[in-house]
Amino acid sequence: MLTSIGNVHHSKLPKRGEIVVVKTRELQQGHRYRRFIVESFPLSDSPDQRYSRGIHTVNLRALDNNALVRVSGFYCEEV
Repeated sequence: MLTSIGNVHHSKLPKRGEIVVVKTRELQQGHRYRRFIVESFPLSDSPDQRYSRGIHTVNLRALDNNALVRVSGFYCEEV
């Protein structure tokens, strides 16, 4: 049971298997965003369950070199 509310996130997460780009900043002219596939969601965003209420990060795999990345679902935009 959660007793304290430390980290409440209401951002919409992408669906598993969806192709997304991570838009944390604007790109320079002639550049493109890397494309990722949503692989999974962590079981918890905080090792101590008292401070996290809900999941707001996603695990992504890059389509160009298969690198694994964990980012906030807030920055993911569907392609």
